[in-house]
Amino acid sequence: MDYEGQKLSELLFHWIILSFGAVGWIVGYFHQDFSYVFYAWSVGTLISIVLCVPDWPFYNKHPVKWLDQIPSTSENKDD
Repeated sequence: MDYEGQKLSELLFHWIILSFGAVGWIVGYFHQDFSYVFYAWSVGTLISIVLCVPDWPFYNKHPVKWLDQIPSTSENKDD
């Protein structure tokens, strides 16, 4: 996962948790039952885990280009 993929993964995680929590809170408020909030939040957490934890290919669209290897400069010099 590259740096842009990490940013996308964190953004997805926050929005999924926030969305499911907000919908659960609204439904729970109207039904006067806190369990709706917990269930909605749990489903959002599971979806977030499935989408954000594995290294899916869409998280690797901006690979990091590493520097070339520096040749070894250690030479045996007999002075």
